[in-house]
Amino acid sequence: MMSVFSGFSLLFLLPLCFASLAVGATLPEDEVQALRDIAHTIGKKNWNYSVDPCDGKSNWNSSQKNVVTCNCSFVNHTCHVVSIILKEQNLSGIISADLVRLPYLQQIDFTRNYLNGTIPKQLGTLNLVNISFLGNRLTGPIPKELGNITTLKALVLEFNQLSGSLPLELGNLTQIEKLHLTSNNFTGELPATLARLTTLKELRIGDNQFSGAIPNFIQSWINLEILVMQGSGLSGPIPSGISILRNLTDLRVTDLNGSDSRFPQLNNMTNLLTLILRSVNIIGSLPENLGKLTNLEVLDVSYNKLTGPIPSIFGDLPHLNMLFLEGNHLTGSLPRLIDRPHYVDLSYNNLSIGNNIEELQCQRETVNLFASFSNGNSLGNVSCLSNIPCKRKVIENFPVTVDNGVLCWIKWLHSWREG
Repeated sequence: MMSVFSGFSLLFLLPLCFASLAVGATLPEDEVQALRDIAHTIGKKNWNYSVDPCDGKSNWNSSQKNVVTCNCSFVNHTCHVVSIILKEQNLSGIISADLVRLPYLQQIDFTRNYLNGTIPKQLGTLNLVNISFLGNRLTGPIPKELGNITTLKALVLEFNQLSGSLPLELGNLTQIEKLHLTSNNFTGELPATLARLTTLKELRIGDNQFSGAIPNFIQSWINLEILVMQGSGLSGPIPSGISILRNLTDLRVTDLNGSDSRFPQLNNMTNLLTLILRSVNIIGSLPENLGKLTNLEVLDVSYNKLTGPIPSIFGDLPHLNMLFLEGNHLTGSLPRLIDRPHYVDLSYNNLSIGNNIEELQCQRETVNLFASFSNGNSLGNVSCLSNIPCKRKVIENFPVTVDNGVLCWIKWLHSWREG
């Protein structure tokens, strides 16, 4: 998977890569010693100190995942370290406070290592642009001192064991564009100071233990493109102000506690590609104006309390390839749109059985209709197990040739065991 910093790295590091090859330019000895001490603390064992770290050669720059970048455009042919990228290097130490001895450092990327301990508060003294500690074993809270890094554009702390409340000082990150906090143990309410983060483009806070309701101030994030709150611990309802966020391309909110609410007004979000509102206590009918989201590729509103028919206009969404409506109380006849997406899940609803339902259950492999009909929601007879004339076919990696009735039974058994 491409690094979340690939765009930023290209923007500010490309010219520095050429600068690092300047003839006669060298890294000051105090920064070389800082690199030695940093390596000892984080567990980096194969840097070659017999060559200048800014020569762009040897193991200082062996791959895109192992790069020390310098800027050698300073006076007197002096170089300074501006970026350290050590991704997937099996580092098992702790994050070194000696990073502050590299005063020109702009990027730290220690993605997918085994670093433990806490985030040094001393990092708050640097003019960093990007920080990524994704996929480590870090513990403790986010230091409030990180709020002093007003140059910061990306803070990625996903998939660690961080805890505590988010510091109020995060609201001082007035240039932040990416704030990724997924899969930690954060608690407490989202601080009101986050309303000041109007430059935010991506916010990911799922799989945490936050409390309180989704705050109304999310409407302040007018530049937001990606909002992920899957299993965040927050309560609903989804604020009506979310309709202001017209730049969203990816909206994922799931597993909300709280009271029931109507479907939020999203018809202005015409850039949406992915819309997931699963288990968020939505009542009422599916709005027809979802048909205006013509760029939509994935729609998941499963496990709510939706009623009424499935709007036929869904069949006109030209790019829709995944549709999940299971676990609701939808009624009406089976829509023709099931022929359009790559996968449709209508299970556990109250739809009406049509004349061709046996054929659909028996032959459709991309549609889940289990327990989707008002008179067929028990675990009794499965209609496609009857003697229906189906074409014989070979299941991939299955040792025998079976007809589609048996195939349907296999799928039913798998669904029953999984559910």
